[in-house]
Amino acid sequence: MLKRGFLAGSMVLLLSVGAGCVAEIDGGEDEEMLAESSFAMSRLNGMNLNGVRFNGVRFNGVRFNGVRFNGVSLDATTLVGTRDGDGAPVAGADFIGADIEAVLDDGSSVAVRITNVVERDGLLYYTVKYNAGPGVWVNICGEGLDAIPVKGTWDAVTGAHSDDGGMFTFACQGAAIGKCAEWGYREWVAEAECNASGCEDRDLSYFHQACIRMVRADYCGDGVPHTQTGTAIDVWDALGIQTETVGSGMSLEAEWTADGAACVKHTRWKGPGGSNPDRDYIMAHCPERWAGDDPSCGGVGSTFHKENGFTTPLGQRRLLRNASFTTNVSPR
Repeated sequence: MLKRGFLAGSMVLLLSVGAGCVAEIDGGEDEEMLAESSFAMSRLNGMNLNGVRFNGVRFNGVRFNGVRFNGVSLDATTLVGTRDGDGAPVAGADFIGADIEAVLDDGSSVAVRITNVVERDGLLYYTVKYNAGPGVWVNICGEGLDAIPVKGTWDAVTGAHSDDGGMFTFACQGAAIGKCAEWGYREWVAEAECNASGCEDRDLSYFHQACIRMVRADYCGDGVPHTQTGTAIDVWDALGIQTETVGSGMSLEAEWTADGAACVKHTRWKGPGGSNPDRDYIMAHCPERWAGDDPSCGGVGSTFHKENGFTTPLGQRRLLRNASFTTNVSPR
């Protein structure tokens, strides 16, 4: 399926949270909304990880009209807990009006407020705002955008995921963390994969991590993106959650693991005059990932295929593939 978007689009908070054919379109340095391209069944990808500058949201920092909610946790994308005093259960829309402690990059805290909760396609979306001044509440994701809560936090520099059980991330629509959940890589789900000898449950958190690296063209898995807003890519995976778009006119760009690209056939963008700064970056920082004309990248022997990868640990397996055009020349 074709997509476009950024990694930016999630709230870096200490209460951290954060089918079919998909062709992606990537994004640039700024936060980008999830948008549909002119391709059928297409979306856009991008560079930003989460979109807001929080480091996570604390599960134990939730109050509603001064009353603390205890034992707050995530069940998929549903916030659940109990009300202090009478022990009444609360979940989902019960959190509308709740103030939550979010943590900033410098370790300080700020209160954000959930102002609406809606369900779409099996996900709960939360409208989350922060107080920008007396009577002024501003959407953390941008006007008209909602956030999906996802367990754990992401390092803004390396893109690495951490889950200590105490925080979640509010992943904004249009940024990589939220997009990958919307595209079907729901880290709280296990998907069955079968071969002639039986079936195994596959933890989709690995696919979610690989998707985040792929959306940002984070080839070396070091947090450095190599994409621009509005770049079309086609994305498919080893389980068939997303499938390859026939006749897209694109060629295989890379195979992806949770640690970045396992092999790169070509970069998403080139420089003017035949230069290729993104390839140069790969050759300088992770040259073993540059496949060039090596036919094993994208070939039948790859662990992407269950014939070879069924017994490969998910942390090492090639889980996603993407294709892109090879004529994109950066205007920079």
